[in-house]
Amino acid sequence: MRVAILNTNGSYSHLLNYNGIKEGFEQIKAEDSTFEFKEINICKQDVEIPLFDPQWTFVASPLAAGFRALHQNQKRKVIVYDEEGLYERLGGDSIPYCKIFATVDKYSSTWYKQHIASKGLDCKVYHMPLGFSPSVYKFEDVPENMKSDVCTAGVLFDRRRQTLEDLYQIHEKFDLRLITAAGWCDRVIHKNAIKYFHKDVVSPEELNKYYCGAKIILCVNRDYTPANPLGVNSSTPGRVFQETACRRMVMIDNTRPEINDYFVDGKEIVIFNDANDLREKVLYYLSHDEEREAIAHNGYVRTMKENTWKTRIQGLLKFVKETENV
Repeated sequence: MRVAILNTNGSYSHLLNYNGIKEGFEQIKAEDSTFEFKEINICKQDVEIPLFDPQWTFVASPLAAGFRALHQNQKRKVIVYDEEGLYERLGGDSIPYCKIFATVDKYSSTWYKQHIASKGLDCKVYHMPLGFSPSVYKFEDVPENMKSDVCTAGVLFDRRRQTLEDLYQIHEKFDLRLITAAGWCDRVIHKNAIKYFHKDVVSPEELNKYYCGAKIILCVNRDYTPANPLGVNSSTPGRVFQETACRRMVMIDNTRPEINDYFVDGKEIVIFNDANDLREKVLYYLSHDEEREAIAHNGYVRTMKENTWKTRIQGLLKFVKETENV
């Protein structure tokens, strides 16, 4: 099988996902002599794709306008990977131009299948959750100044900001580290509750160090905007796989039930239900080291086995072969 992946020059999280996907393709190529893959810049596709002559062309979000012409003019078989699901509503515009449409969450895949059937389009839908790159997210020893009791990171959408406020009642009992983005810092009401306050984005490599220095990593799902009429809430964030790869215990809120497809609550990860549950579990696991470390280890073992980008791409390629044989 020959696959070309188009480098769409995404930024930040999109670029991190793209690099991980590319790494997954590279690992598969190194292990399988029958598999060929080539990275092609979106600006050079008209020249390089015909020379390579791939059987499939893979495009990841942010969606590049050029791939439509690629499909229409050269009749290539295109795989589009929608990293946002129905949250951004980008995927629907891509469906007429691809043979396989991969999306991040189960709800979206169900909705897209119904949409495709209603339009009579020739496109197959595949559920491919986000993955992580073990070359970036991995356990490492870090200096004291990078350690904390609880570490959380991300843009302060309403739910994340509220979670910080929910912890205020017990803030004197543990050291909290917050890593957020410039412009969002003022949303924090009780800044004195945060011992380590990072007011700007850090690199994935530096974030990994702060994760490894934490006893608990707090993962709070972001909100969906009112502009999204479907209210999708099932997609598991890719960051939870990154965080469990650091061999730290991860706590996550219960707003996206799909998390139960990937981890067992209380054994491989810890799910909290409300503010009281959050506070109780933070204090409990900070004072029960062996239980906390056992959960961290179990989460690490499972995520390394099932949630790397290599595993994701292997599943996609298997689906491609099954599609070709239908």
